[in-house]
Amino acid sequence: MESLGDIAKFKAKKTTKPKVNVHLHSPAHLLADELSVKLNDRKHFAFYLKMAVLYNHDYLRNLAGQIMENKNAKTPGRLFAYLIKKNNLELNKNDKIEQK
Repeated sequence: MESLGDIAKFKAKKTTKPKVNVHLHSPAHLLADELSVKLNDRKHFAFYLKMAVLYNHDYLRNLAGQIMENKNAKTPGRLFAYLIKKNNLELNKNDKIEQK
């Protein structure tokens, strides 16, 4: 039978805080890190950071979720970039139609 002191020591060891990355200091940085990890594309962190600055975070998370659900996507990072570009083209096309 374990003593209460041993149980308290075990519990104290387990409740240590996880190591915090000091480079992730803003919501945009946190989202960029989340996207680059989820989409398995760490080397293009700067791209995801730029997208996190330009676009709504909920939209980006929704888009990444749709890509992750797609089992046929061999390169999810490329698909993410393609869908962002496609969205931009559609928005520009709609703006030109409204201006006429």
